[in-house]
Amino acid sequence: MPEDVPPGLTPFVFSDPLGKRWPRLRILLLITGVLVFLGTVLFVETLFIAPRMTAPFSLRQLKGQLKSLQTQNPAGQRSAPNSLLWQKFEATKQAAKKLAAPAAVTGSPTATPARARRQVSENEVRLAFYTNGDPYSYSSLEQHASQITHVCPEWMSMVNGVGDLQIDADARVLKLSQNKGIALMPLLTNLVGDTWQPEAVENVAHGPPERQEKFIANVLVVLRNAKAAGVVVDWEQLDPTYKKDFTDLLGKFANALHRDGRQLWLIVSPGQEIDYIDFDELSPYIDRFVAMLFDETSDVDASGPLASRMWFEGWLHVLMEDSDPGQWIIALGSYGYDWVIGGKKAELISFPEAMSRASSAEIESAEVSAPGYNAYFYYEDNDVEHAVWFLDVVTFLNELREVRKQKAGGIALYRLGTEDSAIWDALSTPSDFKFAPSTRSLLEVLHGTDTIADVGDGEIVTVDESRADGMRSLTVDKDGYLNATYTKFPEFPTLYHQGAGDAHEVALTFDDGPDPEWTPKILDILKAAKVKAAFFLVGVNAERYPNLVRRIVDEGHEIGNHTYYHPNLALCWPEHVRLELNATQLLIQTLTGRGTTLFRPPYAADTQPARLADLMPLQIAQDQNYLVVLENIDPQDWARPGADVILQRIKQQRHDGNIILLHDAGGDRSQTVEALPRIIEYLQARNDTIVPLSKLLNTTRDALMPLLPGGQTMSHYISSTGFRVVHAVEEFLWAFMIVATALVLVRTLIVIYLAYRFRSSPPADFAEPVSVVIAAYNEGKVIDATLQSLLKTDYQGELEVVVIDDGSRDDTAVEVEKVAATDGRVRLIRQQNRGKARALQRGVAAARNELIVFIDADTHCQRQTLPRLLAPFIDPNIGGVSGHAKVGNLRSFIARCQSLEYTVGFNLDRRAYTRWNCITVLPGAISAVRKQAIDRAGGLSLDTLAEDTDLTLSLHKQRLPTVYVPGAVAWTEAPETVRALSRQRFRWAYGTLQCLWKHRDMVFNWKYRALGWFSLPSIWFFQIILVAITPAVDLFLILSLPFGAWRDLLPFVIVFLATDVILATLACILEHENVLHAWRIIPMRLIYRPMLSYCVWKAILRGVKGAWVSWGKLERTASVPVRA
Repeated sequence: MPEDVPPGLTPFVFSDPLGKRWPRLRILLLITGVLVFLGTVLFVETLFIAPRMTAPFSLRQLKGQLKSLQTQNPAGQRSAPNSLLWQKFEATKQAAKKLAAPAAVTGSPTATPARARRQVSENEVRLAFYTNGDPYSYSSLEQHASQITHVCPEWMSMVNGVGDLQIDADARVLKLSQNKGIALMPLLTNLVGDTWQPEAVENVAHGPPERQEKFIANVLVVLRNAKAAGVVVDWEQLDPTYKKDFTDLLGKFANALHRDGRQLWLIVSPGQEIDYIDFDELSPYIDRFVAMLFDETSDVDASGPLASRMWFEGWLHVLMEDSDPGQWIIALGSYGYDWVIGGKKAELISFPEAMSRASSAEIESAEVSAPGYNAYFYYEDNDVEHAVWFLDVVTFLNELREVRKQKAGGIALYRLGTEDSAIWDALSTPSDFKFAPSTRSLLEVLHGTDTIADVGDGEIVTVDESRADGMRSLTVDKDGYLNATYTKFPEFPTLYHQGAGDAHEVALTFDDGPDPEWTPKILDILKAAKVKAAFFLVGVNAERYPNLVRRIVDEGHEIGNHTYYHPNLALCWPEHVRLELNATQLLIQTLTGRGTTLFRPPYAADTQPARLADLMPLQIAQDQNYLVVLENIDPQDWARPGADVILQRIKQQRHDGNIILLHDAGGDRSQTVEALPRIIEYLQARNDTIVPLSKLLNTTRDALMPLLPGGQTMSHYISSTGFRVVHAVEEFLWAFMIVATALVLVRTLIVIYLAYRFRSSPPADFAEPVSVVIAAYNEGKVIDATLQSLLKTDYQGELEVVVIDDGSRDDTAVEVEKVAATDGRVRLIRQQNRGKARALQRGVAAARNELIVFIDADTHCQRQTLPRLLAPFIDPNIGGVSGHAKVGNLRSFIARCQSLEYTVGFNLDRRAYTRWNCITVLPGAISAVRKQAIDRAGGLSLDTLAEDTDLTLSLHKQRLPTVYVPGAVAWTEAPETVRALSRQRFRWAYGTLQCLWKHRDMVFNWKYRALGWFSLPSIWFFQIILVAITPAVDLFLILSLPFGAWRDLLPFVIVFLATDVILATLACILEHENVLHAWRIIPMRLIYRPMLSYCVWKAILRGVKGAWVSWGKLERTASVPVRA
C-alpha cells in the first residue's frame, strides 16, 4: 500500500487493500501531464513567433516618398496678401488725427462713470498662449513655467447673442499656474469649433443693458472660480459698423473687471480685423493691447512668409506710434505652415515637425536671411509639391530686439507646444547678438528630442523612432540682423500619415468586439445600408464568439487586430505587446483563414501620441508589418452620451479626418446602434461616400487581409488546437463562475429565510438520566477544566461522565482520577491508543444511560448547556441534538476568524437546516444522541475519520430527526496557528469526503428530501468542488490583471464577498455579537481560501491513493477561559 496501515485496522472508505490504484493512476497522470506540458510549450511557442504577414510595400515605406524640391525663394518675387495693410492702417490713422478736433476728446466711452485702467507693473510681461488638448502645449508650460509671468489658455467662447458662454477649462493649467505663481489670463473668443461667430458679440454689444450685464456677470463667475488675474479678449470678423457699440461694451466690461480687481487685455490682429477697435477711446480702459504680429500669410493664402521683417516692423511701429508702449504686449510666433501647392488650406505644424519633414525629404539647407528673415523649404510627397514656412529662434531674436527697442510692455509667445525650444535659451541674449560660447552652442545645435512629429495626411500611420541632432550656423549681416543657415536638420520621432483619401471619403470603424448583442445589430444596419466597415477585434471576444468573426468577414467587412485582452500597451513590456498581437493574429487566422495587417492600439486611438511610450507598441506592430490605424473623429460613444450627442459630435468633427471611431462591445452600445443609421444618413446627405479602409489606402481588401496559403501548417494546427482548449477552459471557468454565483445567491437567500424562521423550543422540564462520553488523548492541560464545567451543570437529572483515556502519554489519567476521587459521577476507562472512534465506541458501550452526550476533552460547558441540550428529547421521536459550539480562545487573529466561521458556517447553517430536518453533522464538540438511535444507525462507524458526520447521516437514513439548540453553548479550543489549522482542516476535509462518498446514495434522492437535495449537495459543491476549483479561478483572476479582463471578473468577486458579508452580518445579529466582526470575513477569505483548497486537494489525493489518515492531535494551550 502507498502508506503503512496499522495492523488490525478496520477497512476504511477509500482504502485500497491491494495497493494497485495509485500506481496505475500515477502512470496515467504522468502521461497526461507530459502531453499537456508539451502541448502547452508548443502552443506558447507559436504565440511568441510572429505570424508571417506582408503589408503592401508602398504603404510601409512612407519616409522614402518625401523628396527635396528645389524652388527659388518667392519672398523677393511677391508680397504676402496682407503685407501692405500696415501702411493703409497708418494712412487712415494719420487722416483721422487731422480731422479730429482738439476739444472732441471724451473721457468715457460708456454711460457709466469713467474708471481708468489699473496701473500695471513696469517689469517685462512674458505671456504664453496655451492650446487645450495639446499634450505638447502642457509639457512646454510645465517645463518653462518659471520663464513666463502670464499664461493665456483657451477657456471661454461666446456661443450666442444672449451672453452665454461655452467653457473649456483645463484643470491642469489652473493647478500649475497657482503652484508656480503664474498669472492666469483666460482667453475669451467668439470662436465655436472652427467658425468665428461675430453675431455672438454683435448681439450683446448692440443689445439691451441687461444682456450685457448678464454676459459680464458670466465672465466674472468664471474668472473668480479660476482665481484669474483677468481676461484676454479675442473677437474677430466683427462688423465695423458697430464700432461704437463694441467700444461701449468693452468700456463697461473693463469697469466691471477693475472693480473686481482684474484686468482686461484686448487682442489686436493686424489687418482688417482691427477696424472695430477705437484705440483712442479704449486706451484709458484696456489694461493691455496684445498685438499678434504673425500670420502675415494665413493658412488660406498661397504660401509665403509668416512674419517678414518689413511687415513685422511696419506693424510694430504703426501700432505703438502715439501710444503708451508699456500698454502693448507683442505676440511673436513660433510655428510653421505646410502648404500643398495649389491646395486650399495649409496645415499648421510645429517647429519639430518642420525639421522632421526637412530631414525626411533630405533637404540640404534652409536660410533665415534678408529680405524676409523667415525660413522656408520645398519638398515633394508622393509627387505632391509642398511649401513649408516656419518661424524659429532666429526670427524670434530679430523681432524681440525690435520690440525691446520700442520699450513695449512685454512679449507673448504663440504658442506653447509648437515653438523652437531654443527660444527659452534666447530670452536674455544681448541685443547686439554677441553670444557667449555656451549660448551660441544652445542656439546652433538642434537637439532631436522626444517630441513626436507628424508628417503627411491621414489617420493610418507608420512610425520612425530615430533621433539625431541637427545644426544651424548663426551670423549677423551688415544691417545688424541675425541670420542662420541650416546645414543639418535634426530628426525627431515621427509618425508618417497616409490614408486621407478623397475629401468626401469616410470610413466607419468599430472597436472592442465582437459582442453577441450589439455586433449583429450593427452588421444588420450596415448590410441594409450596403455599407462596409472595419472591425477591430479583441481576441478574447473573438475567441468567445467565433461565428460573429466569420460573419463579419463573410459579409465583406475588414477586420483588424485590437490586442487579445485590451490592455494599455504603453504600460506593457515589449514581450507582452508581441504576445497580445500574435495571439490575436493567430486566432483571426484560425477562425477566418485570413490574416490582417490592420492594428489599432487600445486606449491610444488618437491621432497624436504624446510620449515615446505611446510609440513603443506602434513600432512593435510596425516591425510585424502592421499598419496602425488611428482616428480623428471620436464621438466617445463608449461614454453613452446619447444618440443625439454622438451624431452631433461626428458632425462637429467630420472635417477633422476621414475615419470614425465607434464601439460594438465593451458595455451597453444601444446608443451606438441607435445613432448608426442616422450617422450613415448624415454622411450620405453631405455627399460623403462610406468606404472601407482599403479604399482610403488605394489598395484592396485582400492586400490588407491576405488569404492564408492552402493547407494547414503544423503551427496553425497547434495554435488552433490550443485556442480551442483555451476557449473550452475559459468557457468552463466563466460558466462555473456564473453557476457558482447563482448558487451562492440562491443558497444565501434560502439560508437567510430559514434562519429567520428558526424558533427554539421552549425550555422543558426534562431530567432523564444522561451519560457524557469524552474521548481523551494527551488532554492533561485541559481535562480538569472540562470536567469541572460539566459537574457544575444545572441539569437536574442523573449524570455520569465517562472519560476514555486512549493511551495518553501525559497526565490525562491522573487528572481524571483526581476529579473522580472527589466526585463519584466521573468514571475513567483506560485503553491502548486505538483512535478516537474506538474510544467513543467503548464509552458508549460502557454508558449506563439511554441519553448520550458527546463532548470533546477541551470543551467547556456552561451551567445551562446540558439542560438546554437535552430538553428536545422530551419528544420521543428526536434522534439527536446539536449544541452550539463557540471558539473560546480568542487570543489570535486566526482564532478570531474561526470564531466567525463557527458563527456563520456552522451555527447559522444549523439554524436553517433545522427547519427542513437536514442537519448534516451533530458536532463531536457538543451534541447528544439516544443510545437506541446509535444502535439503529449501526453504531459508531470506524471506516471514516468524521464519525460525527457519519453518525448524523446514518440517523437520517433511519428517519430519526435531528435538531439544533443555539442556547446549548459550549466553548471549544481552536487552533491558533495557520499550520495547526491546516492540519485540522485536512482531517475535516478527508473525513467529510469519506462520509460524502460513503453516503453518496443519499444525494439527489427524494427519499431524503431537503437533505438529499439541499444540504448534502451544498457540501459537495460549496465545501469540495468550489473550494477545489478556487485556485484555478484565482489564477484566472491574477493572470487577467495585466490584460484588463479583471473588469469582467470583478462583479463575480464582489457578489461572492457581498454574500459572505451579508451572511456574516446576519449570523452576528442572530448570535447577538458585534456586527463589525462580520468584516473579518473578507481578510479571512484571503487566508482560508488557499489553505482550504490545499486541504481539499490533499484529501482528494489521499483518497485516490487509498492512504490511511490518522486522527492526529491538536496541541492544547488551555487558553479557553472558564465561563459560568
